[in-house]
Amino acid sequence: MAGQILIADDLSLNRTVLRGKLTSACYRTLTANGGVSALKLVHEHRPDLVLLDYHMPDMDGLAVCQALRADRSTRDIPVILFSANADHAHRLNALAAGADDFMAKPLDEAYLLGRIRSLLRNVARRDEWRNHPNTALQAGLAESAEPFAMRPDMALVTGRAEAREGWLSSMAAIWPDARWHDITVPAALGLDDPRKSPDVFVITPDAMDRAGLHVIAELRSRAATRHAEICLILPPAARADGAMALDLGAADILPLPLDRAETRLRLEKIISRKRCADAQRRALENQLGLAAFDPLTGLHNRSHALAEFSRAVAQKNAEFALLLIDLDRFKDINDQHGHNTGDEVLRQVAQRMRQDLRHGDILCRYGGEEFLLAMPDADMSVARLVAERLCARVGDHPYILRDGLAKLRVTASVGISVHDAPGRALTTDILKRLIGASDMALRAAKHAGRNRVVSAQSAVA
Repeated sequence: MAGQILIADDLSLNRTVLRGKLTSACYRTLTANGGVSALKLVHEHRPDLVLLDYHMPDMDGLAVCQALRADRSTRDIPVILFSANADHAHRLNALAAGADDFMAKPLDEAYLLGRIRSLLRNVARRDEWRNHPNTALQAGLAESAEPFAMRPDMALVTGRAEAREGWLSSMAAIWPDARWHDITVPAALGLDDPRKSPDVFVITPDAMDRAGLHVIAELRSRAATRHAEICLILPPAARADGAMALDLGAADILPLPLDRAETRLRLEKIISRKRCADAQRRALENQLGLAAFDPLTGLHNRSHALAEFSRAVAQKNAEFALLLIDLDRFKDINDQHGHNTGDEVLRQVAQRMRQDLRHGDILCRYGGEEFLLAMPDADMSVARLVAERLCARVGDHPYILRDGLAKLRVTASVGISVHDAPGRALTTDILKRLIGASDMALRAAKHAGRNRVVSAQSAVA
């Protein structure tokens, strides 16, 4: 079944009706007859969402919401407050207390269920991060603690040109610190760079009249705009459209006439959630980067480099070369100067070798003091030329250590193998044999006196 929802209302009939509607929608429910029991049940069961009546005799819904937001363990549980009194003060107080939405009784069932589905989607995404076995990915949750460090970029999607200035003036007055600009529906759907996508698309009624609700699904489906949040400005008569919009992926509905304080609170909550999601994605990208690169040298690690090389060769179906590069007598450096010095030499060697790579060459730290250079579209003459340059780059100048005084001379030996059968697909077996041939050539270079290049037989495969 779907998520668990707590219903808190002091009237038994209201609880029964709501419970029936949610059970029919396949939600599990808990019920509380007051604010105090609601708080107790939240801490015991950790529901996915809480529905709170604003007016309860022992502890009203406003106080319950404030208590949930003040507690670190419950502050992220979505809360919807409802009341028979839907005046401005009630709505504003509910949102200011941290409620995700406020609804007037009698509750619109279609809109309520749409809002619940929207909020529970956010809960599911959040829990994926919190339950991930790699706890470093949870850094995004902490990173979003200051959601407005940068000015929010807000795109006002308009339909009629004559209405744009009025909409921009209204929204800029509501949130003057945000960066507001107008955009048409075709221009929004034509964005092809995620870096140019705004934080939030705010879609006006005249844009909806021209484009229809499908614009939400289109924005959600496109790579450049799928991470942007979307909210709609809708008149009260279009409440049914609001429920559909939430199901299509809108983050919230801004009801007309726009109330400055309420609209600002809703937009701030949207931006806060967007900042959290962005931080989580950055954390994931960082983790993926750590998995692909050697942290000491900044080069590709072996497994990632070989995978990249295999893809590059498969695309070009051409000859290629493998160079195995090993630093000479590196153990002596570690033994005489310590492993910190050895690490510093490896970092500087990697920096030097990068300077001689062609576009498309893939250099990785193969292990210890050994490096592998994979060169698509390279025959033996090109590979030998590059190998000779690498040896010179590594050995021609001393390495200055961190104290700025000690200098070390370091040389490298290189073994080369070449695959010159471009019509034959690169298999794991061929790759292993080529690396083995480069290794044999490298050992021959060591036996011949080091600081030199030796090639294996060119036709290895």
